[in-house]
Amino acid sequence: MRAIVYHNPWDIRIEDREEPTISSPDEVIVAIRATGICGTDLSIVSGEYTARPRVIIGHESAGVIVETGAGAGKWKAGDRVIIDPTYFCGECSHCRKGLRNHCLEKATTEAGVSIDGTFTKYFKTTSRFIYPLNEEIPFEQGAMAEPLSCVLTAVKKLAVTPFMRTAILGGGPIGLLFYTALAQHGIKNGIIYEASENRIKLIEEHNVLADNWTLEPEFIPQKNQFDLIIDTTGSLLEKSMQAIADGGKISMMGLRNNQQTINPREIADRSISIIGSIDSQDTFKHAVDLINSGSLGLEKIITNQYSLNDFGIALKHLGCNLETQRRSNDISSLKSIIQL
Repeated sequence: MRAIVYHNPWDIRIEDREEPTISSPDEVIVAIRATGICGTDLSIVSGEYTARPRVIIGHESAGVIVETGAGAGKWKAGDRVIIDPTYFCGECSHCRKGLRNHCLEKATTEAGVSIDGTFTKYFKTTSRFIYPLNEEIPFEQGAMAEPLSCVLTAVKKLAVTPFMRTAILGGGPIGLLFYTALAQHGIKNGIIYEASENRIKLIEEHNVLADNWTLEPEFIPQKNQFDLIIDTTGSLLEKSMQAIADGGKISMMGLRNNQQTINPREIADRSISIIGSIDSQDTFKHAVDLINSGSLGLEKIITNQYSLNDFGIALKHLGCNLETQRRSNDISSLKSIIQL
């Protein structure tokens, strides 16, 4: 089977790999129909996030079961499913205190990072990590469950209320999923700051935003400006500290490497909360239920779909150019999906 394989930063190849086979009773093999290109994938390609050499990347997926082990329970060949790629053992100290997203086995079990992922034809997992996808929901939308579950985990930690003055820094897929999730919690107005002119045009052309949400190209902080700031870029904490109100909350979601300087006294003196979040923590079913409801408008966010052979073109449209080995804001897609 053909697969997108990471070798080193900027060295991504399409190679032939053996198809997986059932080896345990609880295993299932899923024929992948759609996999989203994630910001983590871009960071792996550019060397900003570490992955195991020769690993098949990709982890946001939906597909159809083609084979099951004898102990896979209700699941059968032909079932449409969404894959939860974030393994947790359920037994380590982190899992037992509710930190499944920080399972101590994560370093050796992370799909698309340390073990083979889903930018390929078939993926093997267990019955514990698949969820049903309704017949009327496209596979492309089902593939959005993993990033949505990550966003829902962050929102749960933030304990948001409807009247928070809110800013989202970054209008990429995660920023737009935050907009969607916050709307579910009653936040009907706010500002999304996005530096890419192309992304702004795409958001406007696809009528992504409703209610009283607006788009701005530059985040210029003002004192006591926001009660809630979502930084999906991972690089705007200093500016966020200048704009957050006393008692406000800053959510850090981006995985970009950089250094910033803040005064820790402000955190205590102004009762500011800086809250990091990664992966899904008991929110995957919530994400699946929302997607299966068909009410989120995800079709507005999914703007480009590609074949496996066009992965390099897909990366380029997301500002990640394999030829020049550079990332930029020259972006011509919101959420991009690889179809198989």
